Amino acid sequence: MLMNTAQQDALIRRLAAAASYFCCLIAFYIDIGQDMGAKYFMPILLPVITALVLMQYATRLSIFCRAALPNLITSLGWSMTFPLLYTWTYNTGWYQSKICFDFVVGVAAFILMMSLESVLARLGHIKISSLFMALLNFAGLAIPFIQWVYYCLFWHCLTPASLMALYLTNYNESIDFIQSNLGVLPTLLILAGFGLFIYLCYRAHLHFARLTIDEDASAARLTTLGLLVFCSLWAHSFYLPQTSFAELWNDVTTYVEQTQEYSTGHDERFDSLIIDDRNTLAAKAPGTVIVIIGESASRNYMQAYTPSFPYADTPWLSEKLSSGEPGFINFTNAYSSWSQTVPVLQRALTEQSQYNGKEFFESASIVDVAKKSGYETWWFSNQGRYGQYDSAITLVAKTADHAAWTDDSYTFSDKYDESLLPYLSQLDPSKNNFVVLHIMGSHIYYNNRYPGTFNKFQTTEEDSSATSTPSYANSILYTDYVVSQIFDYAQKHLNLQAMVYFSDHGENLEISHNPDVFSFDMVRIPFWMYLSPAYHEAMPRHTQALYDHQHRYFTNDMLYDTICGLLNAPSSRYNPEQDFASFTYSFTRNDLTTMLGQRKLTEDADGGPEE
Repeated sequence: MLMNTAQQDALIRRLAAAASYFCCLIAFYIDIGQDMGAKYFMPILLPVITALVLMQYATRLSIFCRAALPNLITSLGWSMTFPLLYTWTYNTGWYQSKICFDFVVGVAAFILMMSLESVLARLGHIKISSLFMALLNFAGLAIPFIQWVYYCLFWHCLTPASLMALYLTNYNESIDFIQSNLGVLPTLLILAGFGLFIYLCYRAHLHFARLTIDEDASAARLTTLGLLVFCSLWAHSFYLPQTSFAELWNDVTTYVEQTQEYSTGHDERFDSLIIDDRNTLAAKAPGTVIVIIGESASRNYMQAYTPSFPYADTPWLSEKLSSGEPGFINFTNAYSSWSQTVPVLQRALTEQSQYNGKEFFESASIVDVAKKSGYETWWFSNQGRYGQYDSAITLVAKTADHAAWTDDSYTFSDKYDESLLPYLSQLDPSKNNFVVLHIMGSHIYYNNRYPGTFNKFQTTEEDSSATSTPSYANSILYTDYVVSQIFDYAQKHLNLQAMVYFSDHGENLEISHNPDVFSFDMVRIPFWMYLSPAYHEAMPRHTQALYDHQHRYFTNDMLYDTICGLLNAPSSRYNPEQDFASFTYSFTRNDLTTMLGQRKLTEDADGGPEE
């Protein structure tokens, strides 16, 4: 069938618009430094151009008309966001194959929404369908928007680590994050912007509907719309799982799935852990061992470690260390293996470390070792159970003989850490007890972590009371108090033989501890031990090794082996070279890394001398 002049003109306009859309996106990718070679875009050239031409034919609207603008913005959000932010972050190109997938998904989203809207408009209920399409635009832009907000906050694109933090974040922690990074007024302005965006989209869709219903729909056009909806849905099902963001999400969900395997194989791993309990600390010096896990404590901002820090925020620890009280050993060059809680503690609490290649779900834990060494095990936490699934920390905690949370829910606790103290009364002092206490410490908001009686250091008018240095110092001061109460009670009532305190990671007082904007104060942590006189007598070599290592370098992913050494509980699941309580400890500053091997400790310009 021959086309008349009007039809030929319409076809040319549609081809020109489709070609412009395609070429502009390719030019964008090239402009941001991506090598969009022919092998990436030629295979999709004809299908994309054909689909865009058919879409314009079926809807009778141009790609670039005002009525199509909300759908076009949604499409471009998917096509452009991740490649652009990745390039800005790393000054390097993203994988071209991934760009092709982002491109196709963006185009398919545009075609799907245009075709779907055209069908809905012809079914009537114009206002309802226009509102539905406006909400669909908003939902379609949710993921690109999250990426843009994250980039504007941290000048870094989303990574698996940051996405993991978002995935494991619960409601209360989300509120803390929003308040500390955005503030109330900017958050309200963003919400108002959302409302304005939805309203403007709604108005554009009303215009779309008016243009559509003014035209009669032929059978050919309706058939084309149905075909376009089907093809675009198929394109989404095939290409969406392969896009840049989906790859990040897949990394996170794969980690969660692997983490859940920890419980599945625990009994088998526990049975394989063979320890001679006749020579352990529990047999030679019966009593209680306590491990306290701090939160977001950086030794840079603790006067016991950094005397030049202007706030006297560690009076108890400073007094214990300066008085030379027997048994207190301070380690001055300790670092965390990462700057977020879950990745750090899944290594600190188990065999897994940066240096041995073991997987979390294949590893024994300090709780397992303590059980096999003759201890009744206890886990008390003032941190909530993270997210939809149990985190690695919670999975380890549940293997203890007794485990309790101050707020036994999937929320982030707002209770002060001294709420853990009454739990210690559950312990029988006549038994061997191994206790893990997980505190909230200095988790942001800092001013939420201590009662008013510990508001000793005052914030200036220019600073936020939530994230200022004085507020952080107050939180450290309160932690110092809580730890002193734990120590005093355990020494008086629980036959305390050893106490270990370390922080999961440190803190940067301007940007918290986000790994995407790393600085070394995020991983410089406090680490100290107390050993009783009975421990000195029962384990003289371990005691001497720990004293000798006060100024050696250490990362807390080797804590598992150090606890094994502390309890004198070697096994086939123990590496003496990673045991800080052993003379066979073999690591030096030159060997050690942080950020899971990405950064060497020798890169820390403020690292102290190693003795």
